[in-house]
Amino acid sequence: MITTNLAVEFAKNGVSVVVVDTDDSKASSKWAARRAESDQEPFISVVELTEAKTIGKTLQKLDGDNDIVIVDGPPRLNALVSKIILLSDLVIVPMPPKGGNDWEVTEDFLERYDFIQQQRSDDGRTPLYLLPNMYRQGSNLHQAFLANIPTLCEEYNVSMFKSKLNDLVAFGEANQFGLSIIEHDRGKAKMQFKKFYVEVNDILNQ
Repeated sequence: MITTNLAVEFAKNGVSVVVVDTDDSKASSKWAARRAESDQEPFISVVELTEAKTIGKTLQKLDGDNDIVIVDGPPRLNALVSKIILLSDLVIVPMPPKGGNDWEVTEDFLERYDFIQQQRSDDGRTPLYLLPNMYRQGSNLHQAFLANIPTLCEEYNVSMFKSKLNDLVAFGEANQFGLSIIEHDRGKAKMQFKKFYVEVNDILNQ
């Protein structure tokens, strides 16, 4: 959902963009197919890629042909994810505040991220931002979860978006029809995602 909505937002702002779908679920590819069936513009190109050994050359070529390359990464930790992190200018990690398992999964990812950064031959570090996603206003569990994220950021030397995305039906509805939230909704969901997009764009332009 993050990938496809960002792709449309960039495209509508005159940026040439391509999505690389590396997830076995092919969620981004399926979304793009639904979008193409309805002739929705702008057209979003999606390239499927699941091989770690070819991703470097593929991303290099796509980066030369486009302003923005958005990689929809798989949820599991593997060699492909490691290469994606190293090749990226920004890593966005959606973090649903649903309970202990979500926290543990994020910690596992951050440990892998930290290990990868230590293996770099240069002194660089890929910026990583956590995005509170599927947040429910008024939920004590979600509020407590959100309040603890800054501690996690400090421990792993990562950042957190000021924006958060609520658990809103509109996001799922838009995806079902191959739309972005800005094309489907005029209310809270659209405003939240536009705010998030501005943050992403500002980070990339720093």
